[in-house]
Amino acid sequence: MTITLNQQHLTARIYHGLKSLMTEGDTLSPRYLEHAICMSFGMDHVGDGNYYADGVGNDVQASVKTRMMNPHVLKTKEGRDFISHPEKFLGPQVNQKHDRWTAGVEIVQRRQALDFDDMAATAEQVGRASLTGFQKNVDESLDRYKVNQSYEIVAIHGYGHDLTNYKVSLFWQPYQHLNADSIEWQRVAYGVWGLIDVDGKKHRIMERVNGNAKREATCFKEFKNLNKYLCSASIVVPIPSPWLFNETTLLAEIQAKAPNGN
Repeated sequence: MTITLNQQHLTARIYHGLKSLMTEGDTLSPRYLEHAICMSFGMDHVGDGNYYADGVGNDVQASVKTRMMNPHVLKTKEGRDFISHPEKFLGPQVNQKHDRWTAGVEIVQRRQALDFDDMAATAEQVGRASLTGFQKNVDESLDRYKVNQSYEIVAIHGYGHDLTNYKVSLFWQPYQHLNADSIEWQRVAYGVWGLIDVDGKKHRIMERVNGNAKREATCFKEFKNLNKYLCSASIVVPIPSPWLFNETTLLAEIQAKAPNGN
């Protein structure tokens, strides 16, 4: 079973959402995008629980993740954004100072509590337990919604580098569980990293944050090279004028719809 995007519907939803923003320069909310994406794939939105699925349709469940990315607006050269320069925004990233690589865009999958002391356990114990726990969550969601296939959908969105348009890139494919046997585990100050070898460099492909961390405690994250996804689509719309606010007209409509005209 594959899923099919109605790109025209999503384009219209994005434009409608932009017209409804409260303040100039605001971005679309994750919840609005999540609902719009589910509808554009013909799925029912179910994503307010603790299961993997945000959308369900036919025999498929899908997790929808959204990330807003600011463009690089440059004064002396042409700017950059995730559509004009996808390799700079959506692929592997390197910290030049420490020569540390991440495999791609950071995706927070869920909070992943463990039934043992994550500070006293080895990095491998924490890493493997995190992967096992996430797989269990996906499987429980499959059973809950009586479907047999899991997809992941990642939406990157934000203003274009010339600030005259709004861009959304969508990436989707069946969810691919990480193979614990191919991962090298490393403990860091705030948690555990999972690393794989890519052309002689160690790339961080997952991360689990300690339960006592000040930020993002127990979060399980994956790092995705979105440029390698099986399916993708890009949408660019001009920045619309917002819906006009007319207090008199709106109050008159409220009064007309009120019971007994009160």
